[in-house]
Amino acid sequence: MPRMSLDMVVLRLNEERLELLLETRDRPPFAQCWQLPALRIDETRDRDLDAARHRLLAEWGLGHCYSEQVCTLGNLERDPRGWSTTLVYLCLVEPEVEVLRGRWHPLCELPGLSLAFDHARLIAVGLERLRIKSRYSTLPLQLLGPEFTLSEVQRAFELILQTPMNTAAFRKRIHRADILVDTGRKRTGKQRPAILYRLESPCCVMFDQVMNGAEA
Repeated sequence: MPRMSLDMVVLRLNEERLELLLETRDRPPFAQCWQLPALRIDETRDRDLDAARHRLLAEWGLGHCYSEQVCTLGNLERDPRGWSTTLVYLCLVEPEVEVLRGRWHPLCELPGLSLAFDHARLIAVGLERLRIKSRYSTLPLQLLGPEFTLSEVQRAFELILQTPMNTAAFRKRIHRADILVDTGRKRTGKQRPAILYRLESPCCVMFDQVMNGAEA
């Protein structure tokens, strides 16, 4: 039977850079290469794909994090042991999440890493989903902590989309989405005090129009 697995592109935003969760593979093929969080579907344990996804998230300590299916890939070349199929998921976590396994890698380090199987392609697919969806939805807010400022929201979008945003236009767009709740607290520091917000709902909300760089 063809191998059926789940692979997860897990990202966090840490110190104004996107980081990817990987672990070292401890057996052939691709022993000692870096791999994504993954598991092989077990028909005795996983009654459906959702159960397999929850099992994978639990094994890595990501049970309460945002995740969505991106695509399904299958062919004879991706695994030297034979035909295999994987369901690729994107998972976004808060900066302070404590994972049970693996190590975080800044995306800029990926070209220097030896990756197992076709995981370079899977990572590219996950990042593309994040960037495309960030143009028309509130998805980047899933990378922030429980409380955040509007400046931190804007910076998350700018890092993902790799383009600056017009602050006034961006804030109007965010407020029109009607997903933020003023906590009544402020963050103080070197800059002027900034209002702290939280998400009203963990759901991802669509914008009324697409983000277009500096025009927001």
